[in-house]
Amino acid sequence: MSHSLIHWIRLKFAQHELWAINFALLRPQLSLFGAASLWAWIFPPLLGFGVLIGYIMQNFPVVGSIINLIIGLPALIILAYWVFRWYFICLGLMFGRRNMAEKKKAEICTRIEKLLLVIG
Repeated sequence: MSHSLIHWIRLKFAQHELWAINFALLRPQLSLFGAASLWAWIFPPLLGFGVLIGYIMQNFPVVGSIINLIIGLPALIILAYWVFRWYFICLGLMFGRRNMAEKKKAEICTRIEKLLLVIG
């Protein structure tokens, strides 16, 4: 059950990414709005996780700080890579360069095809 739910969520997120990239290709000057709509998938889980880490840090400062360092720093690096990649794709589209956007669209399409095979 949870395995299929995770795949379904990943599929829906990939489909939303595909919508965002198609929106960006269609309207390059508004492309950041399409990319910003993806935060709806990322912010709620991060908010819940942040509240949990905050609770742990308040009651167990050393353990909470270690957990925050071990989990938070790599997550921040991964999230920054993802955000800046989308930003540079949108910026490139605003200046008429479609290469990065087309490459990202191809990556998303292959990810969706793989997820559809798993979900079946």
